[in-house]
Amino acid sequence: MKIILTQDVKKLGKKGDIIEVKDGQARNHLIPNNFAVEANKKNLNELDAKNESVKKNDLQNKQVALDICKKLEKEKIIFKVKENSGKLFGSITTLAIYEELSKLGYKIDKRNIYLKRPINTLGKFEIKIKLYNEIFTNISIEIISN
Repeated sequence: MKIILTQDVKKLGKKGDIIEVKDGQARNHLIPNNFAVEANKKNLNELDAKNESVKKNDLQNKQVALDICKKLEKEKIIFKVKENSGKLFGSITTLAIYEELSKLGYKIDKRNIYLKRPINTLGKFEIKIKLYNEIFTNISIEIISN
């Protein structure tokens, strides 16, 4: 029996995949537990419509991410911190960078800011930020003494 998976199922496939399984598995397990629906014309048309809207949204989100990427490359974040002979009291973490980006009006998930370890020295740094699936940018950060 051909079915359309409505969610990821281990060893079978991902959400939206059209697969062939034994009738018993489909009727007794997958369909009753809402893991899948039967692959009839109605459900296939709904899947196609959903895929079209997902592609359209994906293109829009990608374009927005590219626009933000261009803006972020021009941005420079400056942190004024207390220090003692080049070492900071405290450190600059992804949370601090996230908060500064939020103040500038950028909505970026703090888990998408890649910092190998917290910054605890003065200087200039390049921080990698993931904006969308494969779209990354670097932002310039400068830590100066207060």
